[in-house]
Amino acid sequence: MLSINTCVAQSEAVIYVSPDVNSVAPGESFNVEVNIRNAENVYSWMFNLTWDPTVLNVTNVQESEFLNQTIYATIFQPYIYNDAGYVLVVCVLQGQPRSSSASGDGTLAIVTFSVEDTGNTTMHLHDTMLMDYDYSEISHVTEDGYFAYPIAKLYVDPPILVNPSLIPDSTFNVNISISILDVENVYSWMFNLTWDPTVLNVTNVQESEFLSQDGETTFDVTYPEAGTVCVNCTLIGQPIVTPKGNGTLATITFSVEHYGNTLLDLHNTRLLDNELTEISHSYEGSYFSNVIYDIAVKSIEASTYNVKVGDTVPITVTVKNEGSAAETFNVRIWANISLIGTIPVTDLSSDDQKTLTFDWNTHDIAEGKYVIKAEADILPDETDTNDNTLIMENVIQVTQPEQQLPTTLIIAAVIMIIIILLVAIMFYYTKRKRSLKG
Repeated sequence: MLSINTCVAQSEAVIYVSPDVNSVAPGESFNVEVNIRNAENVYSWMFNLTWDPTVLNVTNVQESEFLNQTIYATIFQPYIYNDAGYVLVVCVLQGQPRSSSASGDGTLAIVTFSVEDTGNTTMHLHDTMLMDYDYSEISHVTEDGYFAYPIAKLYVDPPILVNPSLIPDSTFNVNISISILDVENVYSWMFNLTWDPTVLNVTNVQESEFLSQDGETTFDVTYPEAGTVCVNCTLIGQPIVTPKGNGTLATITFSVEHYGNTLLDLHNTRLLDNELTEISHSYEGSYFSNVIYDIAVKSIEASTYNVKVGDTVPITVTVKNEGSAAETFNVRIWANISLIGTIPVTDLSSDDQKTLTFDWNTHDIAEGKYVIKAEADILPDETDTNDNTLIMENVIQVTQPEQQLPTTLIIAAVIMIIIILLVAIMFYYTKRKRSLKG
């Protein structure tokens, strides 16, 4: 958002409204935080916040954790005066030790506004106070907030650019555009745009006609550091008609250096009118990605397709990273609806593949036919998900093992047969001797 307050030394405490610019339609609500930074040994605080009551009303003020830190008791009291358009909020640690004093950065309170009508108003912080344990005042400054609806807006167009076809050495354009609605007298504008220089590089910045349609302009482009461009444009002289409405400030051409993703971060923006007064506005960056996310299961095979209950069957699955960045994911295999197992794959490089072995123990498996399926995780932003799953062509037939007589029973049967044979032989010879004697 546009900063509308004076910069302060890094070491000085600051009470400020965040976000510094808000824009919400009538009938809706929004929150602002009254924050603090660079604080030291704060034991109590107070602030007044003032606004235009024809535009906004306060519906709630809630203490945040800067002072109570969730473990200390505080006295927190908001006083809301919507008719007059201000709120007074005080907070003090209640009988807590000196060590409970708060330092650093944090949020004092959250203020909820309802939007009553179109318009604009400063959310003005004043009569603020910070005190330490000894009730000595702590020096600090304040930074106001601002509300407007409708409000001018600078933005990167398109807001999201995800396109795997933008391979290295290709180029594309983005526009820095303005939606200014009913604000007139834009006389000058400026923005910084930052990106990851290992992924993208700017090859050209061209002014569009938003300002130049109404007169001659100065147009300046600088590159203060790698991955940053600063662009500003100002009308020369006083135009008869000044720009109003929507338009494009500049077109930026990028060349793609490598696969990757990056924010196109719009910041340090500025709009000035013909009196060189800042025009409050919001701004939005964009996101670029040409990364291809694609995991594929290429094959699934079993060591055998006829299995006896109790056997262990090795099943191999080959997966491939068909995307453009290393990926970490899980691979699972199933027998019908039962999960056999899961194996993680870590940092599989682009265009590489890996073969995994799952050992399927069929000890508690019922007889029958089993369809084996392998599946890999679907990655965030993966578009081709059909090849994340593969079913093995052949089913595995699981049967009970053949019944075999126990060894002891076989030995006993053999002995019994031998005994029967011996008895028969003895009976035969005995009978023969008796026949000879007769």
